[in-house]
Amino acid sequence: MERRSSLILLAITACALVIAVMLLSTRNTTPAATSTVATTAASGSTVPDSAAGSTATPETTRPVDETTTTPPPVTLPPGTTVCDSYTTITSRGTIASTDLVEASGLAASRTRPGVLWSHNDSRDGARVYAIGEDGSDLGGFDIAGALAFDWEDMAAGPGSDPATSMLYFGDIGDNFSIRDGRITVYRLPEPDPASLTDSIEGSVALEYAYPDGTYNAEALFVSDGSIFIVTKDRDDTRIYRGDATGDGNSVVTLELVTELHLDAEVSGADISWDGTTIALRGYRTVWLWFRPPGSSIADTFATDPCTAPSPEEVQGESVAFLSDGSYATVSEGRNADLFVVTSES
Repeated sequence: MERRSSLILLAITACALVIAVMLLSTRNTTPAATSTVATTAASGSTVPDSAAGSTATPETTRPVDETTTTPPPVTLPPGTTVCDSYTTITSRGTIASTDLVEASGLAASRTRPGVLWSHNDSRDGARVYAIGEDGSDLGGFDIAGALAFDWEDMAAGPGSDPATSMLYFGDIGDNFSIRDGRITVYRLPEPDPASLTDSIEGSVALEYAYPDGTYNAEALFVSDGSIFIVTKDRDDTRIYRGDATGDGNSVVTLELVTELHLDAEVSGADISWDGTTIALRGYRTVWLWFRPPGSSIADTFATDPCTAPSPEEVQGESVAFLSDGSYATVSEGRNADLFVVTSES
């Protein structure tokens, strides 16, 4: 009897040990698995579980929403015009060069910060002047191979390589209607004035012909591989377009883009570096057109312009946008003021 009792006790002890081992094993594994599942459900990804000492799959990267990374289109707030941001007129200095006395064109360098280019009207040869944004004299240079019958405006713009810049000089004046509808624009790579010691080489003469007559013009600008000529007529301002990338081996017939009725003569033009603002100027007025991305030049001129601040000048004939969207103006005359109209946008 005593032996039977001992056997029963031994069997109960053995069962208890087996149950204890099973419980201990379950305790060491089940919570870890439960923790991993819970973390995955909460975050949508699998993360390492420090208790189990295992490495799980890294967190999944969510798809990028393209609408948050693409810049919004350039627009104007309702009820505003592009002219509203131009409020301050400042004289940065006077033109120091004693040779630049009839500034008829102006362009801001695309490759040399703080440098502006200008030229005289018909009282000079084929010559360009580099000036600082304070009017300082950075030198005057002849353009090899070019002629100056009646230079009236100039422009700067990117070349075929976006890292380069070209200068365009418009021999487009025709006060006495004697050019028989033919004009010339000289194109040359923009130089570094600090490295020039003599004339500038590499000019190309681009020859154009009006399709419908002879016109006097004093304004031009360059955009998207095209040059735009703006005629000087108080009643009907005509804008013509021609290819600006040619080799100069043929005469290009201009295309009429549109006609404007500004009740004033246009003496200068330019387009902002980002292409969103076009400026035409008269002796007393600066007109601006806002050009939304994707709009053509013709579509832009089909809208009404606004009137922007115009400095008081004796005979203002030039306007040029700076890299920050401000625009500079210079009048004809000796030691004329170099004005900058600042954009606050």
